[in-house]
Amino acid sequence: MKIGDLVTVKPAKVGVHLIIGEDPDRENNWPTPTGVILGRLYELYNPYEERIVDMHEKWIEVISES
Repeated sequence: MKIGDLVTVKPAKVGVHLIIGEDPDRENNWPTPTGVILGRLYELYNPYEERIVDMHEKWIEVISES
């Protein structure tokens, strides 16, 4: 994943977001109590709602690479 990729958010996979940034200082590689690792934190822009959201890579699926 990199800035400029078009992605969708799992598990719903509804809508398209653009990766506009990442925050390696907020990367989470420690397993949750259920053993899930969330990974790197990305900033996603949703053009339909015109807002920016933070999302860990665990929940992101690339649909088109830049």
